Amino acid sequence: MVEGISIRKRRGVTLVEIVIVAAISSMVLTSAVMIMNRTTRHFKKGTDMLNIQRLMDSIVERVRTDVRSLKRIIPEKCNETSFTFFAIRDGEEKEIGYTYDAETHTLFRKDENRQSNFHGSRQVKSFLFKPELDDAGNFKFLNVAMQLISDEKGSGKASTLSIACQFYSTCVESDLKISSLRKNQSNK
Repeated sequence: MVEGISIRKRRGVTLVEIVIVAAISSMVLTSAVMIMNRTTRHFKKGTDMLNIQRLMDSIVERVRTDVRSLKRIIPEKCNETSFTFFAIRDGEEKEIGYTYDAETHTLFRKDENRQSNFHGSRQVKSFLFKPELDDAGNFKFLNVAMQLISDEKGSGKASTLSIACQFYSTCVESDLKISSLRKNQSNK
């Protein structure tokens, strides 16, 4: 009979228990780090896309504004990477030119003697100008295709955004002119 053996209460932690707690803790921490990395990557991607969208919006709006007041193009200064024309500004014809530099991945705009680059240096991956002319050689509209790339550093691939647009001038519309509309309305 085992009457004289007393059961003592344990007061310490065994090595096996420590190893089990360490393994569970490392699994929890690894999962947390993976979730944080994924969240950071998604946040970066969203921020990249937002920055690219803002740049694209500023380019599209600037080209739209300039082409709307286009009076005539300068054919010898127009090709796939540059587009130069005269626009009506303050009642006068002023020369405006856009040039894409494929080497620096930058789009430049020149208005008289000022040149700007949309603060998108190295972000314009490709840019294409294609003016459409009628049979008489007059400007009808401008086709533009561009691809922008993010400039953010970090892990993962860079974000890109592409768009194709058509821009029309309100100064060279042959069939629909404000003056002819006014004449038609006054004849009624």
